[in-house]
Amino acid sequence: MVKNNNKKGLTASEIKYIAILAMLIDHIAWLFVVTDSVAGQIMHFIGRTTAPVMCFFISEGYHHTRNVKKYFIRLGIFAVISHFAYAFCFNGGFFERGTESMISTLFLCLLSVYIYNSKSINICLKLPLIMFIAFFADYCDWGSDAILFTMAFEIGRSGEHKHSDLAGYSLAAVVYLLPTAISIVKYPSFISYNIHKLGVFLPVLLLWLYNGEKGGGKYDKWVFYIFYPAHLLFLGYLNYRYGY
Repeated sequence: MVKNNNKKGLTASEIKYIAILAMLIDHIAWLFVVTDSVAGQIMHFIGRTTAPVMCFFISEGYHHTRNVKKYFIRLGIFAVISHFAYAFCFNGGFFERGTESMISTLFLCLLSVYIYNSKSINICLKLPLIMFIAFFADYCDWGSDAILFTMAFEIGRSGEHKHSDLAGYSLAAVVYLLPTAISIVKYPSFISYNIHKLGVFLPVLLLWLYNGEKGGGKYDKWVFYIFYPAHLLFLGYLNYRYGY
């Protein structure tokens, strides 16, 4: 995304903090609020903000990091840590098998961006490799949709217009919603469980305000990595003690 030279708007750190808050609201709803209730749908609607925003910053981070290898290592380490926290929170125990955490998904998103930009990989192999990664992403939180979002941002950033990446993402969001829309047409009662998915358009409004500045302090980049497993452990404990 092209930087906004007047510096108005929101920095990357500010947007990430908003996304973190949205994630917390979403996870609280999954554990403690009835999904098809008004409160549940509103909370999940807000929660649709987080994954696309993080996908955007995977693309953004790839092009601004000084060392992509360290970026991979950082994501990989916290993916392992978050595996146990996510399993405890959503699967019922530290060693229970189930969906992998969003950090694992973001690792695969970064790998997809790396492959897309690699000059050492034959162009004919890039799409099959990214599709292969998307297959494995379906074993993680947000699954192949996160790969779709990330690649939409990545491809869109090379466009001539300032917000071409947001246009690409908006198209990907429509593709994401299409199966749900078809299901609702066939089974109208599904709408009470799925209206929150329209929240995937919230990131467009949020990222439109991005001014291209990193913002924050020296250690801000660690906040999401640390908060993610920490909040899962805390919510998992509350669910174990007081959940329904």
